[in-house]
Order: sequence, then C-alpha cells, then structure tokens
Amino acid sequence: MFNLAEQNIQDYLAPLTGLQIDLDSAWLILLASGLVLLCAALLLIRSRRKLARHVRQIKYLQNDIRAITAAAIGVGERVLELERRQRNMSERQEQLDIYETAPYEQAITMAKYGADVAELVETCGISESEAELICMMHRLDQTA
Repeated sequence: MFNLAEQNIQDYLAPLTGLQIDLDSAWLILLASGLVLLCAALLLIRSRRKLARHVRQIKYLQNDIRAITAAAIGVGERVLELERRQRNMSERQEQLDIYETAPYEQAITMAKYGADVAELVETCGISESEAELICMMHRLDQTA
C-alpha cells in the first residue's frame, strides 16, 4: 500500500517536475530580460546626459559665435569709417598741398626772373622772411 501511495504521488509529481523546469527557464529568461532592460535604461540615461551636455555646449558656442560676429561687424564698421576718414584727409591734404605750394612755386619762378622781395610779398601773399629766403636760394642757383 505504501508503495502504491508513493507511486501515485510520483505520478502526480511527474507533470510538476516538467513544470518546475519550465518555471526555472522562465525565471532565467525574466532575469535576463530584466538585466537587458536595466542596461538599456542605464544607456538611455547616459545618452540623455550626454545629449544635455552637448546641447549646453552648442548653446555656449552659439553665444560665442554671436559675440564674435557682433564684434567683427563692429570692427568692420569701424574700419570702413576709418577708411572714409582717411580718404577725406587725403583729399584735404592734396587740396592744402596745392593751395600751399602754388604761392611758393609762383614766388620761385618770379625770383628766377629777378623779382625782388617786395614784389614776392605783394604778388604771392607770402611773408617777407619767406620771400627773402626764396630770393637768397634762387640767387645762389643763378650764381652757381
């Protein structure tokens, strides 16, 4: 009888043993899936942190580029203004050179033809000392 009871218990437990193997496999699969999910979650968190860091760096670089661009535009405008001023100064200098040299050139020409100091002062509008200097220099040219 005891033998028969053991046999009946084994008959009942036989399907459960196969079930036990299937439960162990299911737990292993569940554990492996959980580990994969955990790794994926960690990688996602890491990727998001990197993305946030890269976005901050991009914003920082964009601000730098904006500042550099604004500075370059400012420098460009300043250079253009300086070039304009330089052109104006060059034109004014040429006008002054023409205005200033004209009386002296006329005085030199007159001195070469024998004009005296009083004539140079009166005709060319230069000072008496300038007229004397021109007469002396060009008398030396004529004697040399």
